[in-house]
Amino acid sequence: MSTQTKTPKAAAKTVEKATAAPTSAPVEATVEAVTEQVEKQVEKAAAVAAQGYGDFAVLQKEAFDALVRSGEILTKGAEALGKEYLAFAQEAAEANNQAAKALMGAKSVTEFVQLQSDYFRISLDKSVDEGTKLSEMSMKIATEAFEPLQKQMTAAVEAGIKPLSV
Repeated sequence: MSTQTKTPKAAAKTVEKATAAPTSAPVEATVEAVTEQVEKQVEKAAAVAAQGYGDFAVLQKEAFDALVRSGEILTKGAEALGKEYLAFAQEAAEANNQAAKALMGAKSVTEFVQLQSDYFRISLDKSVDEGTKLSEMSMKIATEAFEPLQKQMTAAVEAGIKPLSV
């Protein structure tokens, strides 16, 4: 009965409300807000990617520089090692020449054996000493040459971990 008490005008308004197209204002506002948020996130991601690329480029340049420094150290070290070895070889050749002259001048077999024994002992001692010296030089050169690479590797790992710890 309550529907019969309404006036025709009120009934028309009710029908009009029921059949009217739903308003799109809330949907448009939602779409606009979502679009705005997506654009902000894309801008942030692009900025982070650009920064990451810049950081990567800097790390690559630093890695190359470290490799160059390491190569320079190795080159200088190899040169020093080569000079040391050549000096030893020249010294050994001179000692061999002197020993040969001394052996040729031996007056007896006993003197010859004694000279040869002395030369062999001295030569062996010098060879062991020089071998130890060359080995120590090689280790020092390797350690010095690896240092720039190790520092760069540490810096790269720290740079990679830094964004994760934030």
